[in-house]
Amino acid sequence: MPGYYVVVAGLEALRVVVRASGDGHMTGSVAIPVAPGNPRAPVGAEPFAGADDQHFVIVVSRRGDLPGVADVTLFQLAVSPDGRPGRLSQLTFGSTQGVPVTGAALSPNGRILALSLVHEFPAGPLYGSVEVISVATGVARTWTGESARGYWPGIPAWADDGTVVVPWWHDTGHGMIPAEIIGVRRLALGSRSGSLTAARLITFPAPVPGLESAMIAPGGREVITSSCLAGHDTATAQVAELSAAGGRLVRVLRTQTARFGNDADAADAVFSTCQVLSVADGGDQVLVQAFTFGRIDNDTFTSLPGTTPRVLPVAAAW
Repeated sequence: MPGYYVVVAGLEALRVVVRASGDGHMTGSVAIPVAPGNPRAPVGAEPFAGADDQHFVIVVSRRGDLPGVADVTLFQLAVSPDGRPGRLSQLTFGSTQGVPVTGAALSPNGRILALSLVHEFPAGPLYGSVEVISVATGVARTWTGESARGYWPGIPAWADDGTVVVPWWHDTGHGMIPAEIIGVRRLALGSRSGSLTAARLITFPAPVPGLESAMIAPGGREVITSSCLAGHDTATAQVAELSAAGGRLVRVLRTQTARFGNDADAADAVFSTCQVLSVADGGDQVLVQAFTFGRIDNDTFTSLPGTTPRVLPVAAAW
């Protein structure tokens, strides 16, 4: 199990808080420097972990006045072996200006950053792109999916130092959530193509519908998904492991049913509290919020502290 997890706490005064995975006690925190902007625009941040449990990328987004537009700032954070966070260093490369970032992943050697982006503006069916950037030089290349509108890449992961894998999502008429995954795309850094649709797609025999979130485990063999279904005053969340090779259900990691005051509250919970947040160790170690925030450690769920009250969804990684 990773030794530490990080959570982003607060709405306006954002902080990255580092906590021990065993019992959740805090080992340190650092403030996120947010540039002045429209005070009415909500600011959010999401952490994404590297493979070594010591390096994280923090994606800070300030939503713009137009739908599908965001001012994105990237930071890198190093955490010491005893859980002490260093200073946040801003990453000034990439072409994410105005385009929301939906996920990030550092390569196993820590030298390359992969970003998934979703293009929603101007109005029309959305599409996605993947950017791969050298951390040392800032040199970037982009795979674009503009020719496949209504499809987009999910949170990236690394199968190895030379291959990025992404869940390949499809809009089923509800926007980005819930949606279905039709397979997994593999982007080889050695290829010359800049088209997402030209990258190899491992197509599932049947799409996996009704998903709220999905993350591919490091190594690229497992996909951890969340789904949530609202009923009368209740909602049921399920976290499951699928095979990345064919979408086959491998195992159900967690099922939880929660009761709410009314149908509207149950529907809100489905949208905001049913997320896979971070995956390690081939899917055996998972951070989730379904509906309680916590870790799944070899099929055993343990709730963890550190979330901000009334701020949903939780942003955490290990």
